[in-house]
Amino acid sequence: MRRLAVIVVALAALWLAPGAFASNWCGTGETQVDRPDVTTGQQIHAVVIVPNDGADNFVADANVVQNDVDVMSGWWTAQDPSRAPRFDQAAYPGGTCLDISFLRLPDSAAQLQGAGNAFRRVARDLELASFANQFKKYYVYYDGPSVEENICGTGGGEFALGPAFAIVWLQGCSDIESVAIGTHELIHALGALTDMIGAPHACPGDTGHPCDSPQDILYPTADAARPFLQQLLDVGHDDYYAHSAAWPDIQDSLWLRHLEAPQQPLSVSVVGTGNVSSDVPGVTCGAPCTTQWDSGALVTLRATPARGSRLVRWTGACTGNGNCAVNMSQAESVTAVFGPSAVALRISTVGRGTVRCTPNCAKAFPAGGLLTLRAVAAKGWKFARWSGGCTGTNLTCRPATGTAITVRATFARVPKLKPKR
Repeated sequence: MRRLAVIVVALAALWLAPGAFASNWCGTGETQVDRPDVTTGQQIHAVVIVPNDGADNFVADANVVQNDVDVMSGWWTAQDPSRAPRFDQAAYPGGTCLDISFLRLPDSAAQLQGAGNAFRRVARDLELASFANQFKKYYVYYDGPSVEENICGTGGGEFALGPAFAIVWLQGCSDIESVAIGTHELIHALGALTDMIGAPHACPGDTGHPCDSPQDILYPTADAARPFLQQLLDVGHDDYYAHSAAWPDIQDSLWLRHLEAPQQPLSVSVVGTGNVSSDVPGVTCGAPCTTQWDSGALVTLRATPARGSRLVRWTGACTGNGNCAVNMSQAESVTAVFGPSAVALRISTVGRGTVRCTPNCAKAFPAGGLLTLRAVAAKGWKFARWSGGCTGTNLTCRPATGTAITVRATFARVPKLKPKR
C-alpha cells in the first residue's frame, strides 16, 4: 500500500498504469510555452517535465496525460453530472485537444530527492518558466526517477487562486494508475481540505485527507487493488465536495465547467486600431469575435490601443474608458472604440488679437485632454465671438478634443468716440 503525504498547503501524495481507454494526444511538437487559449475561464494546464539529466519521452508521456484526462473527465461527470474539470485546450493541425507543454528542468534527478523538496523545486522552476498564471492550475507529469519511496504524487493550492500544482511522479508507483494519482493531486490543487475545521472525517494527524472510506479518491493511501473507476468523489458528500458546510466546497471551484446550464456568448467588436483581452483566459480579439462562457462568469476586459491610438470609450455592456467588467448571466456584447492618441489643433483669428492655450498651442494635442482657450484682444480691439469647435462670446472656451480641433476667434474694432465740440 502506498502512502499519500501532505506537505505545505495541503500538498498531498497519492497513487502508472495505462488508463482504461487509449486516447492519443492530437497535438504535435514540444513547446515550453502555454499555447494561445481556446478555452474560456479558469482552467487546468498540462505540463510534462523531466530532470535536466533525464530522457525525453514526451510523445509517450503526452499520450498518457491525454488518456488520463479523458478518463478523469468521464469519471468526474459520472460522479457529478453537473461538473467537469476545465482543461486548457489548444488548436493543432490535427484538431483541438489538450494543451500540453514540455519543460526540461534546471535540476538534476539527484537534486529532486525528497517529496517536499522536489515539489518546492518543481513549483519554483515552473513559475520561473512562466507557468504562473493566477487563473490556472497546473497538472504536471514528472518523468524521472522516484523522488521518494512510495510517494506517487504531490499537490496543493488555494481554493480561489492560482497558480497551483498537481504533480504525478510517474516512476514513483508503477502499480498504481496514474489517473488516480493525478485526480487525487488535482483535487488538492483545487484547494480541498486546506482548512478542515469542522469537516467530520479528517484523518488524525493528517487533516488534508478524509479517513471515512478507502473508496474516497482523497483517501491518504493508495492500493493497486482499488481500481480508479471504483473510487468515489467525497464519500457521503460531507468533507470536501457537494457539502453544505461553511468551508470551501470543490463543487464550487471556478476551475470546473458547469454542465447543467447552457453557456452564454460574449461578442466583442473593435472600432479603430487596438485589441481586447480578458483577465481570465478566453478573449484576445483584434477584430470581432465571440466566445462562450459559463453562465454567471465574471469577465473583465482590457482594451489595448495600437501605437498612436487610445481607447475612446466602451459601448454595449460597458461604458466609459476604463476596464470593462461583464457578468455573463446572459448573452452580452461590447464594443471598444479606439481613436487617435493625438488630434490636430488649428486656431485662426479674424481681426487683431491672439488666442492663448492651456497647456499649449502645439499643432497636435493629446486626444481627450483638457484644453482651455482664452481670447486676448489687441489694443483698440475687442473679442466678438468664437466659431468652429467653440461658440459663444465668453473669453474662455474648452473645446472637445476627441477629434481634430478647429477654432476661430473673431475680434472687432472698438468704435472711436468722436471728440466733443
